[in-house]
Amino acid sequence: ELLKRKIIMQKYVFLAKISNEFASAMLNKPQDRLEIVQPILTALNIEVCEFLFTSDSDFNFVGVLKANLDDDVEALKNIIFASGNFSECTWIRAYESSEYKDVFERGSKVMDNYVSSMVIAENSK
Repeated sequence: ELLKRKIIMQKYVFLAKISNEFASAMLNKPQDRLEIVQPILTALNIEVCEFLFTSDSDFNFVGVLKANLDDDVEALKNIIFASGNFSECTWIRAYESSEYKDVFERGSKVMDNYVSSMVIAENSK
């Protein structure tokens, strides 16, 4: 099962807030940013499912990505921060419904080995 997890790309949601510098540059020379960042994505073996700019004032960029490793997405985040194009940036791992069921199945298998602090406190009375 571990080998299977390495082969299947994981899904991520990437949230960012564009910087003033980005807005200024885009107003001066509008461009398709996906075309420009594609070589970096390819080098990190990251696939783009969605590449969206939004009207939200907190996070006005949303990307849905597929990658093999969390480290690849974190590397992308660091490159983006270094560019100055975004003032805020974060990513979260996303799960399909069936994948999330698998997460709970894994937890269910080992749950009996866990003893909560509340149980220990009750037993010590």
